[in-house]
Amino acid sequence: MHIAVVGAGAIGLLVTKLLEDSGHSVVVYSRSEKSFPVLYQSPEGSVELVSFMGTQDTTLLNEVDLVFVATKTYHLESVYPLLHNRTGPIVFLQNGLIRKQVEAALGKDYCLFGSIDHGAGIEEDLLVHTGNGSIRVGDNPLYEPFIKQLAPVVSWADDIDRVLMRKAVLNTLINPLTALLDVPNGELAVNDSLQQAVIAHYDELVVAFPTLEDYVQLEEVFELIKRTATNSSSMRRDIKAGRETEISAIVLPLLEQAEARNAYLPITSYLYSMIQSKKE
Repeated sequence: MHIAVVGAGAIGLLVTKLLEDSGHSVVVYSRSEKSFPVLYQSPEGSVELVSFMGTQDTTLLNEVDLVFVATKTYHLESVYPLLHNRTGPIVFLQNGLIRKQVEAALGKDYCLFGSIDHGAGIEEDLLVHTGNGSIRVGDNPLYEPFIKQLAPVVSWADDIDRVLMRKAVLNTLINPLTALLDVPNGELAVNDSLQQAVIAHYDELVVAFPTLEDYVQLEEVFELIKRTATNSSSMRRDIKAGRETEISAIVLPLLEQAEARNAYLPITSYLYSMIQSKKE
C-alpha cells in the first residue's frame, strides 16, 4: 500500500518505520526540509540504520492510498488545507478528543481516528522506540477492510470513541501532574501524596462520567504509571522544551462535556489552568 505520513516527529517516524517493515511504501511529508534520524533503537535496545523518504510535495497527499496525520494537535489548523481536496481515507493520530474540530474542517466522509500507545522519542540522529504498544483505528466502517490490510501494525477498533476517551482520561490523570511537578510518570505511584492526588482526580471524573469505570479502572491507571515509570510524559517534555502543550485537546473536551452534564471538575479545571499558565 502507498501511504503518506504527515508529521516528522517521533510518532510520525515510528509509524513510518513500522509500516515500512511490514512491506508498505511510506513517504513522510513535512512543510520544510528536515534531516531525519539515521538510526533506530528498538525497545529491546538493538540499533539499526534507517532511511526515511521525505517530501514537501502536497500533491502526493491526494495520490496515495492512505494518509496518517501524526502532528501535534495544535498544528492541525495548518494541515487541514493540505487535505481539502483528498478523496480517500485520512487517519488522525493526535492525543485528545479532536473529532469535532476535524469534522468541522474536513467533513466526515474520509476521516478516521486512531490511538497509538507506542512510546517514542528522538535524540539527535536516533529514533528511540521506548516501548511497544498498539495502533488502533476506527470510525467509518467503509474503510474497515482497508485498514485491516495494515495488520499487524494497525488494527481496527469498532469502539474507537471509547478507546479515545479512555486514552484522554489516562492522559488527563498523568500528564498535567507530571508536567507541573517535573517528575517521571513513576513518581505518581511511589509518592504517597501523589498517589492520593491521582485517586482523588480519578474519583472526580467518575462522579462526572459514571460509565467511566466500565473502561478505565483505577488499577489500570496505576498499572500504566508503573509500566511507564521511567517515561517523561509528552506534556512534561513540551514544557521543558518551551513548546506549546496539547492540554486543550486532552483536557478541555472533558471539561466541556462535564459542563454539559452540569458537573464541575475542580481538580481537572485547576490542572488545566496551571498548565495554560505556563505559556503566559
